[in-house]
Amino acid sequence: MSENLPKPGDVDPNPGPELQDPELERQRAQDAAERERESQQSAENKFVEQREEERERESEAAQIVADVPPPRDDD
Repeated sequence: MSENLPKPGDVDPNPGPELQDPELERQRAQDAAERERESQQSAENKFVEQREEERERESEAAQIVADVPPPRDDD
């Protein structure tokens, strides 16, 4: 059996029956497409969350600046 195995670095000319199964390939392609969609949605959600957090920080900073009392006149 070992004489039928490819050498390290060689391409196997007979990769196996799973690569010749159109239904399996279709399912793998669908699964990969779904994972890609989920990944993109996750990245978009993180970006939106970061933007909202930045707006909150800016709003809090503006509120803190607005809360500073005016300078006192010590005349």
